[in-house]
Amino acid sequence: MVGETVINLQIHLFFTHKGVEKLFEGRTPAEGVELAERISGDTTIGHSLAYCQAVESLAGSEIPDRAKYLRVILLEMERLYNHIADFGAICNDTGFAVAHSHCFRIRERLLRLNKRLTGNRLLRGGIIPGGVLHDLPQQLNLSAELDSILADFNQVVEISLSNTMLIDRLDGTGRLTLKTAQDHGVVGYVARASGMNMDVRRDHPFAAYPWLSFKVPVYDTGDVYARTMLRVEEARESVSLIQQALANLPAGLTARQPGPLPAWEPGFGMVEGWRGAILHWVMADNQGKLYRVKVKDPSFVNWPALPFALLKNIVPDFPLCNKSFNQSYSGNDL
Repeated sequence: MVGETVINLQIHLFFTHKGVEKLFEGRTPAEGVELAERISGDTTIGHSLAYCQAVESLAGSEIPDRAKYLRVILLEMERLYNHIADFGAICNDTGFAVAHSHCFRIRERLLRLNKRLTGNRLLRGGIIPGGVLHDLPQQLNLSAELDSILADFNQVVEISLSNTMLIDRLDGTGRLTLKTAQDHGVVGYVARASGMNMDVRRDHPFAAYPWLSFKVPVYDTGDVYARTMLRVEEARESVSLIQQALANLPAGLTARQPGPLPAWEPGFGMVEGWRGAILHWVMADNQGKLYRVKVKDPSFVNWPALPFALLKNIVPDFPLCNKSFNQSYSGNDL
């Protein structure tokens, strides 16, 4: 630092290395799901879906259409509760605690909906190889619940964005230029806030996304304000996607057991998790058990870009920059 101005930031990662990839070895494909769900606790669906898609790709199996739509619902529910919580946390780092309190109240509503959908607040047990484990509860009017939640969130957003002191803290802070973002290969909302128009759901469609309509918001300022507003717009798009999936949900099976995995061949799965692109690479041995699983969490490429966003900012703005990135230690330190 020079006074309050930051001239360099060194991030020390990999202290919590857990040996996750090694723990996959020797498990059956079904047993691997439980581990994939815990790679990063707030990305249960993102990682388990990428893993299951890799297994299904390797087995050459196609999941039922109903399961494809249900997978969209689960993935967008995960994106929704994380984005709303992040908006509140960013506001809190400017001293606007009331927005933080309301966003975490809304997050609690979503976590309770998650419990009704899968039996788990973090959606564990939702995705299985071949489809999903749970169908929609008959008594749950998810579309109406989400209308109410989105109206609640929109009101918090309106109040927050009308606060000029809050906006002054976000605008121009923590700028990540397009060139730096490209040089580091960043993904997700960090990339889209810096002008990189990319989203796996659109560019490499999976599940039921090819049949759904949605907008990929992109900003070009690369600052905390852009990363904040991307969360707001993506949360709104998530509600729209879930409601489209509910309206077009076909009848039929929710899962179809994939066939045996061929030995020593690669299978890939790629998903747009709420932080960005998640990749899983799977290989089985000649007994049909997992021989190797390679995981790439979006945090692995996004963390190294954070020091560049902090340059020439002041120390009190570090929490804002850090929270606007909000990357996973657990997802990075595999």
